Amino acid sequence: RSHSMTTRLGVLLGARCGASAAAARAAAAKRHVASASTVRQALGTATAAPTMLGTEAAVGQKLHGWTCERVEELAELKCMGMLWRHDKTGAECLSVAQPLEENKTFGVVFRTPPESSNGIAHVLEHSVLCGSRKYPVKEPFTELMKGSLQTFLNAMTFPDRTCYPVASCNLQDFYNLVDVYLDAVLHPRALKDPRVLAQEGWHYEVEEKDEPLTFKGVVFNEMKGVYSNPDSLQGRTLLNNLLPDTPYGVDSGGDPREIPNLTFDYFKGFHERFYHPSNAKFWFYGDDPPARRLELLDEFLREFDRKEVTSEIPRQPLWSEPRRVEHSFAVGKDEDISKKVMVSVSWVLSEDKPDLETSLALSVMDYCLMGTPGAPLRKALTDAGLGSRVIGGGLSQGLAQPTF
Repeated sequence: RSHSMTTRLGVLLGARCGASAAAARAAAAKRHVASASTVRQALGTATAAPTMLGTEAAVGQKLHGWTCERVEELAELKCMGMLWRHDKTGAECLSVAQPLEENKTFGVVFRTPPESSNGIAHVLEHSVLCGSRKYPVKEPFTELMKGSLQTFLNAMTFPDRTCYPVASCNLQDFYNLVDVYLDAVLHPRALKDPRVLAQEGWHYEVEEKDEPLTFKGVVFNEMKGVYSNPDSLQGRTLLNNLLPDTPYGVDSGGDPREIPNLTFDYFKGFHERFYHPSNAKFWFYGDDPPARRLELLDEFLREFDRKEVTSEIPRQPLWSEPRRVEHSFAVGKDEDISKKVMVSVSWVLSEDKPDLETSLALSVMDYCLMGTPGAPLRKALTDAGLGSRVIGGGLSQGLAQPTF
């Protein structure tokens, strides 16, 4: 499984958007909350049946244990979006019925704020895909990669959430993928088998009879590689110190020095706290039948009850003055260290997420300043000769607070 470090960090991501704020406002003006009749008209249907037969829905409608809370025509995409809430658990499902897209996509996201840098969110992301109640095999993920018709299959750990997306153009294959992933995240074999944590997280290993014990593990080894990369370490240190009083102040991917502190009891407790439907958001997009989506989810969710999950991300108060942080990184034994220096200047832009118009304006500004080699700020930094290259990605809006 691949893990994009820039994606997981967020701080190195640069949002890229070429649309103007005026165009965005015009497009937003065309989007409106639709009644059932508007939905039917947009999709070319004429039925007035109170139940959902195809892609039609109405606010307040109940179906397969879900209640529709919002229906919106997405004019620019020529499709409809529906927001549903599960009656029993409170889970949310964003269901976009797109008849023009044969590549059907599904995902489930859990908010998983870490409390330390022991890598629990990252280790759990690996571990849930190592067999489940319904599929008690060692590596169902590997089997799906080899035997399914998937067009996308992965899992990703962010600093504040964990995502499990799949996609396929074949309807039955798509349903199979959804079934495997739902069983994996809700009923993983790893909760009953400590060997999964040992394999994916960390364990002791003896290489030679008289040699000391060493640490090994899939995530442990992966993060050793990450922490040996100066750019990755710079980005992580920057994020941890920009938002130190929040979950972003620790490393969700795991610090190799702290991963061995992860215990099996904490591992099970983290899953119990956060991998619950009441803390989940589901989404579907494509030409598959929308009603069947809700039915598939309810088959898994109906055995759970609503639960109060404390997973909100606290905000970092803005500082009254700048702060300075220094850190070191590893270099080769014979390397010239005279040019092994990196400097970053960053800002937290606000104490909360900006509104849509401001967010788009920031994205346009970021592209104008940093988006191309000839962009004025990037060019000025390059031409100044301060260093050999420009690091960092400019604007990041993927976390609870935007940074630059």
